[in-house]
Amino acid sequence: MASKSKTKGSAFEAKIRDILTEELNIKFERMPLSGSISYLKGDLWVPSDTASFPYTIECKHYAELEFNNLLTAKTTDILEFWKQAMEEAKVMNKKPLLIFRWNRSKDFICWDSDIELEHQIEYKVFGYKFKMGLLSDWLDKFKLTKAS
Repeated sequence: MASKSKTKGSAFEAKIRDILTEELNIKFERMPLSGSISYLKGDLWVPSDTASFPYTIECKHYAELEFNNLLTAKTTDILEFWKQAMEEAKVMNKKPLLIFRWNRSKDFICWDSDIELEHQIEYKVFGYKFKMGLLSDWLDKFKLTKAS
């Protein structure tokens, strides 16, 4: 029997898969064997055309996430998740995306590409640089950049 946290994580991956598939009109799937295949990393992918989407996606859903020590501690949930997303993206030769939420929050995303949102946070901490915003805002902007 799967643990509650594993079930929560799987449900979140499925939710994000469905959102991305609907919003981007690309068929996303959950990664087979939870990314344990050495050359396939991330939580979601486009199996019909792996090269078509330029990002490796890591999904995280936790009961709570602490932001108060992001600037002062080298080990925080968000920073550890971002490091994992970066490592997996490197294996896939893509850019990292971290999609996350905590209980009763909206869905958030971290990225390091040229996409700019009207409302975003930019982090430069301990040698890492990434942006954070609402997933819905990022998807709207991504669709606009793909259309132009």
